[in-house]
This record gives sequence, structure tokens and C-alpha cells, in this order.
Amino acid sequence: MRRPIHILQVTKSTGGVGRYIRSLVHGLDRDRFTLMVVCLSDGSKELALELSQVPGVRAIDMQMDRFRINPLTDAQVWWKLMQIIRRGNFDIIHTHAAKAGFLGRTAAMGSGIPVIHCPANFPFHDGVAKRTASVYAAVERLTAQWLTEKIVTVCNEERSLAQRYRVGRMDQFVNIYNGVDPAAFQLTPDRAATRASINVPEDAFLVGTVARLTAAKAPADLVRAAAAVHQLYPQVHFVWVGDGELESETVSLVQRLGLEAVFHFAGLRRDVPELLKVMDVFVLASHWEGFSISVLEAMASGLPVVMTNVTGAEEAVVDGETGLVVQISDTEALAKAIERLVSDRTQARAFGKAGRQRLEKYFTLDRMVKEVEDLYEEVVVRKNVREN
Repeated sequence: MRRPIHILQVTKSTGGVGRYIRSLVHGLDRDRFTLMVVCLSDGSKELALELSQVPGVRAIDMQMDRFRINPLTDAQVWWKLMQIIRRGNFDIIHTHAAKAGFLGRTAAMGSGIPVIHCPANFPFHDGVAKRTASVYAAVERLTAQWLTEKIVTVCNEERSLAQRYRVGRMDQFVNIYNGVDPAAFQLTPDRAATRASINVPEDAFLVGTVARLTAAKAPADLVRAAAAVHQLYPQVHFVWVGDGELESETVSLVQRLGLEAVFHFAGLRRDVPELLKVMDVFVLASHWEGFSISVLEAMASGLPVVMTNVTGAEEAVVDGETGLVVQISDTEALAKAIERLVSDRTQARAFGKAGRQRLEKYFTLDRMVKEVEDLYEEVVVRKNVREN
């Protein structure tokens, strides 16, 4: 019997990437794959501890500033990664997100181990200053050319963005959509108790989001849209599930706009499926995304989705069929889309039902994991052919 394929995962630990890694680690066939996971940046200790409980998985954490270049700590992380790679007898290295991807790929130089990179959201995405985007693209171009076997994009639009910046060859790209487990969102929580936990009346129409309070997620845009909706529908409530560096700033804006009674902050929660099931509409006001897992979870919960036209939005949400897509930063359009679903609840429910069906067809966790497993097998076969 062939020994399992030994894979090193190098990843940031928070947000959608953290959730992706959790799903992937739990989903991979343990008879065919063994894993070591290096968890980087904030949240690394918690993620490493959690993943270490999974049979057949070894996980460690390393501290890394995920936003800024820190020559000292980045060099330390790079050196530790290089030592792990040289001693680990790995068949594949799989890196996730920009900085973790750069450190992991450069640490693997000379090892002969094929590297798969999943950017999750290229650092030269729309919205980044042109000069900065050009620098990021140049770095990605070099690492793609010399240090990367395959590039896994999470939507076709992400691949198109890479090609626009001349990052990677066509034969390097593999598109594997993010996926979620539909069964995890087929539950019936205690509506009154769940809503009471976030101070929302049981009978109120509830618009919600699940996201970190960061610049990417544009919390101020959602708050301003909520203020416009409140003028027409003062009975509608809003909830933000998640924490982040913009929390105090966003709370202050809610207070300035007089929305304290209807705009709620749930903080970081472990009961996201239950919270989604007591919402009526899901909204994502992001300025940039990779391919939002939160949107997929909302679709799995049978919710109509209102989201901005970020990368992959129109691959996930069919405008006018499963939800509504509006332009980035257009808070007026965001408000009108919410108002449309508040005023036509029959259509809102129809959107939600169609969204669930679309998720079951294209965006399941089982499909995502199988496609990643198939890619691992393909890369190992190619490596063996080259060596023999």
C-alpha cells in the first residue's frame, strides 16, 4: 500500500483563509494524506491548537505581522520554515494568502518539493493604488514563474486578474471554488433565544452580515445604507457578526447616525449557522474579496444575498435570481437593494431558495475537497514522472 501523501500547509490564520484551512484539514482523506500546518499571523495560536486536535494533523504557530514587512520577525519565520521544509520529507507544500505564500515559497527554494499556492485574494486587487499593485504583481510574477507548480484561484475572475497583471502561465492555474457543507446549515435554532442573544426582537425583519470589522469589509458603507433604510423602515434591525480593528470607529458612526436601537454588534461568535438562520437578508458591503465564504454560508442558510460587485460576486450570486449585486461604495444602491427585499418578502424568500439550490450544485465542501485532493494526486504524479 502506498504511503499517504505528506503535505505542508503554510497559511495565515484569520478570516476566510482561516475558515478555508479548517474546512480543508477536516475534509481531506486521512488515509491518503497526512498534514502539517504552520499557522501564521494573528489567531495563529488558536488555530494551531484547534487543528492539533484533528487526528493525523500536526499544527504549529508562528508569530507574523500579516500587514507589514518586519525584517527581523519575517526573517525568523522564513528561517524556521526553511528548517521545517528541509527536515519534513514533504511531498507537497501548499501556501495560502500573499505574505504566507511568499515566505513559504521562498523557504522552499532548492528543496525540489512542488509548491501549490492559493492567493485567496491577490494583493494587487482592484482598489489598491496602482504603484503598490505593480510592486505586488512583480513579486507574484517572479514567485509564480520560479517557485510555484500550481496556482489555485477561488473564482474565475481572480484568475483573470492574475492574467491582466501577467502573473503565472495558463497551465499553472486551477480554479477551485470555495465550498461549505450544506448540512451544517440545515438546523432550526430557538429563534427567540438566538435573537435575544443579540438584542433583536423576535418579530423584527433582520438584515445581517458576518465579517471582520476591517477596511476590506467597508463597515461604514453598511452603516450608512442602514441609516437610509431606517428612514423608510424604522422597524428593520441590523446585526454585524464579527470583530476587528474598526469596531470602535463603526460603533461611533452608528451612534452619530442615531441607530443604536436597531444596529447591533454581536462580536466574534461560534454559533454563526444559528445566527444566519434567524436573519432575513444577508448583506456584504466589501470593497474587495477573494470569493466570500460568508456569502456561501448565507446561501446555504437559504438567505437572499445583497453584495457589492467584488471579485467573484457574480459567480456566486446571480443578480435578480439569488440576490442583488450593486456597485462597490454605492451606499445608495446598497440601501435600495435592501429596501427592495424588505418590501417584497416573497421575492426575498424566492431568492433565498434559489441561492440554496445554487450552492448545492456548485459550492459544496465535498466538491471543493475532492478537487483539492485530485490536484494533490496530479502534482505528485507529475513530480514522480520528472524524477524517473
